[in-house]
Amino acid sequence: MCADCPTPCNDKESCRKVLNSGEMDNEPRMMKEEESDFDHRDVGICQKGCGLLLSHTDIVQGAHSCLDALRMLNDGLQERSATLEHEGRMQRLRWGRREQSLLAQVSSIQSEAQLTALKYKRKLHQYMLNINNITEQVIGHYKQPIQSKSGAPGLCVSQVSDQGLTDAVFGLQDQEEHGGVPESLMEWRAGFASRSGG
Repeated sequence: MCADCPTPCNDKESCRKVLNSGEMDNEPRMMKEEESDFDHRDVGICQKGCGLLLSHTDIVQGAHSCLDALRMLNDGLQERSATLEHEGRMQRLRWGRREQSLLAQVSSIQSEAQLTALKYKRKLHQYMLNINNITEQVIGHYKQPIQSKSGAPGLCVSQVSDQGLTDAVFGLQDQEEHGGVPESLMEWRAGFASRSGG
């Protein structure tokens, strides 16, 4: 017979399995291993009032007690509840530690950002002071009095002859006719003309 051919179990009354021919020799051992599972499998519901599932052993032995079964169920549920509560506490502790760690990191980043901003603010202030100092030095350099040829400090006045001034004064007459000469120059020209005439 083929070793892989399907063959019904020899114990047809209690077992309805279909096995390969090669597994027939191991059937007694397999049945012993599965016997305990078979005895504890749920086969019905208690009709006495508890409404719990009954195992094969409970029905065969008639040892089912609704009170004991409910107590066992209650104990199991309490144990499960305690386990879940413990897991919840541990989870809350882990999340609390994680939250504290994240808050510490955020605080550290904020402190670092504030220190960096203060550092750059001080640098910017120092740069502004340096720029102001350089500006004052440059302006002070151009404000220094110009030395004359003799070496004494003072303003150097252009040397212009009287004839040159006369030409400049009368050269403004054309512009005066068209209103292009400022009033201050007109007053200066009138004063110069009166001095020249005297």
